[in-house]
Amino acid sequence: MDYGKKHHSILMNLKGYKDADNLLEKDSNLVAAVRSAKMKSCQTVGNYISMGLYPQDLSCGQTPIEWIVLDYDAEKNKTLLLSRYGLDTAPFSKDTNKYTWEECTLRTWLNNEFLNKAFNAKEKAAILNTNLDNSSSEGYNGWYTKAGKNTSDRIFLLSYAEAKRYLGVTANSAIINTKACVAPTDYAIARGAETRDDLKTADGALAGWWWLRTAGYSTHETTIVNRSGVLGICGYVDNGHGVVRPAFWLNLDSDIF
Repeated sequence: MDYGKKHHSILMNLKGYKDADNLLEKDSNLVAAVRSAKMKSCQTVGNYISMGLYPQDLSCGQTPIEWIVLDYDAEKNKTLLLSRYGLDTAPFSKDTNKYTWEECTLRTWLNNEFLNKAFNAKEKAAILNTNLDNSSSEGYNGWYTKAGKNTSDRIFLLSYAEAKRYLGVTANSAIINTKACVAPTDYAIARGAETRDDLKTADGALAGWWWLRTAGYSTHETTIVNRSGVLGICGYVDNGHGVVRPAFWLNLDSDIF
């Protein structure tokens, strides 16, 4: 194991040179070292990892997706991932009469088109089905919310309660919470993501507003994280300018490492 730890980084820098690729694949010590390093990265909250491919620049070519580790469940050896960037834009629901997470068209899109486009078969097998709490307890308690039924999904949006827990999102409009601000990709901007020159992420990129799955102030509305990183509402669920930040629980006992 010491050998693997010592030489893995060297060989990673030599990928594509002579037999370095072959050694990385066949040397059992190196394979174990790579798996251990990847596993540790996935278990560390705040780390960024790469998994899957999606268009992110104006060429529309598939490029690696970066995810931030939001949570790690040691007992079940699974980790919660949220996209680092706003990957696309889409209405929460194209049908304004279907405004709960259970019914919305964005849920269908994430668990079908997005899932199949972004991940290969092995990666999809590692994405867990998650029983989601969509009750009013997941929403902001200062608003009337018409909660939808609980669902089971592989890809989902964060609830308000989860955005508050992991990213510090609150309804305090007097602050700018850069931890929750997100930069849309160039691809998402080209598809209609809205940004403002005076509101930026912690990295200095223009911020967009992104969808949450919990209901808003009243019927037919849903919650968002606005460009200041603060809780907001979108009165029109068919608004096509909202940024999509997919989330999912990854099974770390899978064979993708």
